[in-house]
Amino acid sequence: MNAYDYTVITTDKKRIQGSLWADSKEEVRTKLKLEGYVICSISQSSTKSVSWSHKEVSTTAYQLGLLLQSGISLRRSLELLTEGSKTMLYRSLYEGIQRGQSLSEVLRQKGFPPIALALLESGEMSGNVGESLQYIASYYERERKYRQKILSAISYPLFLLVLMNVFFLVTILFIIPSFTRVFVTMHIELPWMTKGLFVLGTSLREHPLIYVGIHAVVIGLLIYAFKQSAIRYRFDRRLWQLAQHNTFLTSLYYTNILHIWALLLDSGISIINTIDITKHIWRNLYGETCSNHVYAMLCKGHSFCESLKSASIGNPFIWQMVAVGEESGELVTMLNHCSHYYESLLTQYIARMERLMEPILLTIMGVGIAILVISVMYPLFTSISSLSGQ
Repeated sequence: MNAYDYTVITTDKKRIQGSLWADSKEEVRTKLKLEGYVICSISQSSTKSVSWSHKEVSTTAYQLGLLLQSGISLRRSLELLTEGSKTMLYRSLYEGIQRGQSLSEVLRQKGFPPIALALLESGEMSGNVGESLQYIASYYERERKYRQKILSAISYPLFLLVLMNVFFLVTILFIIPSFTRVFVTMHIELPWMTKGLFVLGTSLREHPLIYVGIHAVVIGLLIYAFKQSAIRYRFDRRLWQLAQHNTFLTSLYYTNILHIWALLLDSGISIINTIDITKHIWRNLYGETCSNHVYAMLCKGHSFCESLKSASIGNPFIWQMVAVGEESGELVTMLNHCSHYYESLLTQYIARMERLMEPILLTIMGVGIAILVISVMYPLFTSISSLSGQ
């Protein structure tokens, strides 16, 4: 099967684009005509996988898992979802099942996330596909809310920061230069702060492209440097080392990974396969290297706790909890306890950051405004005082 991109016009005269999996263009054309669409173009997609958002994964898994847990067969569930959905996703899943493929095979072709695929395959082997889909839905919904919480914490401070920069830029470019003629006419001796602002405003107005170019070059160099594996590795390694001593970074790294480990182990996946599946979700090159070391240690027969210590993944608290879990046979429970603990710490840090960022930025804005006002008004007051003395 190949992925095909299409552009069609619906019955209500709307132009839409999408993708569909099929064996040929003619099959895609037939499917679209059956839907009543007017076909504009069909072309084979250059990539066979698509990027799934957390919301798409959780919604798809929840809807399908709910029907399966209600006792409805997989084929009938996909038929019902196809009838009630405007997308071609469920139809392509249904057609893949009709061809004799498993649900995980069809979703793998469509770029379903590796963690979700591992949980789904485990459910297919144990005969609990509906339960596995609910696991997937709950995990990705939790991750979506977790990301929204972080974004909401930084969105307002970012808005204030942008607003502050716009205000200062407008002031320096248009307001302060208007006082230049007044000061020149009055022959006022300007302090160094006022002279600096005048020079900055004049240069920005006369040579804006130079400043834009400098910023573009700096940003481009930073992006280029960050894409270099050696530089990125050193940066990630330093960040990883800081996380061993910084509670906020520790919570940021381990809240998610500990929960994923517990989820995969609880679904029946071995610890070796769990580490192999999750080694790419650290978003840290050094962390991936450490995960590979853990994988190698586990393959040699070492315990999970020993492997984590050897690879410098975790801290004494996590190692102790993992050791207790291995000894008592409650490793999943211990990992969940650690995840909940660090999640509570992260929630506290985010709440504290929300409380502190606003007054800090407002203070910076107030200081900046004070500097602008003093730079403009101080020479005027000095001149008026000298005239009054005369």
